[in-house]
Amino acid sequence: MTVPEWYEEVKISSKTTLVVVDMQKLFVTEKKSPWANKKLLSIVPNIEKLIRTFGTKNVVFTRFTPPINWKGEKDSWYTYYRINEDITPGRLGTEPLGIIDSFMSYISDSIVVSREKSASVFLAGSFHSKIKKKSAKILIFTGIETDYCVLSSVLDAIHLGYYVVVVTDACASSKKQGQKHAMGIFSRFPEQLWVTSTDDLIDHLKA
Repeated sequence: MTVPEWYEEVKISSKTTLVVVDMQKLFVTEKKSPWANKKLLSIVPNIEKLIRTFGTKNVVFTRFTPPINWKGEKDSWYTYYRINEDITPGRLGTEPLGIIDSFMSYISDSIVVSREKSASVFLAGSFHSKIKKKSAKILIFTGIETDYCVLSSVLDAIHLGYYVVVVTDACASSKKQGQKHAMGIFSRFPEQLWVTSTDDLIDHLKA
């Protein structure tokens, strides 16, 4: 993808926030979770590189946390949780909702936000209010899954006027073609979205 004209504004500062989307045991390491896929662990080293580069105070971790009483949900979310009841706390408990162990040493100085509904981190929970308080202008997305929660969040970020960076090798999908399909959509937003790799982004920051 073409490098956008604003890429020089991507710097280590309070105006740039690294977002780590849903790197939870539920999706990666919990043996009882039907959604867990250990292949997603492959992006952990690159996310760690970025956390160390930006500093934990410029990092936001997000969590998808299904409600304990999902039967109180309405309309399509009731259907969603009825079909996916095996990932709710009533079946798995709350431990799998936590961030994976690889990132626990970074949590204390970072922001962690949770949401019960919405693939996008913007539409539920306190994510948007937190980054507004930080006066963030540029959001750098990593995490899972590229073609679901990352994709939904990236599109909302663009619609809300943020400049967005997607770090391809710090994002992953459990679907074979998921990454490719998401990249096809990202390519439609060259004015507002920069798709890059971990090493290229770090090299840019050091230049």
